[in-house]
Amino acid sequence: MPTVVERFMDWTVSWLPLYGEAKLLLVIYLWLPSTWGAGHVYDGFLHPLVAWHEADIDLSLLELRARERDVTVSQLKAAAVIGQVWLVEAARCVSS
Repeated sequence: MPTVVERFMDWTVSWLPLYGEAKLLLVIYLWLPSTWGAGHVYDGFLHPLVAWHEADIDLSLLELRARERDVTVSQLKAAAVIGQVWLVEAARCVSS
């Protein structure tokens, strides 16, 4: 998501004077521990957003885990069939 925002901003406002310098200052603000920039962004924007959608996120994760189990079981069954076919062919080649 940050890359999408960054590319959109680069495309739309990169023509402004001092855009590169302002972008560098923002990165430094977010990165330096002494400025608490990342903490301010998290506390002011990300945490409320995630808290607002927490139930939806949890439900989606549960559904994803259930689908993952189904896919894993089906992949294991397919691998077992392929292994069985391979063993039959190997036995046939050895016996000939």
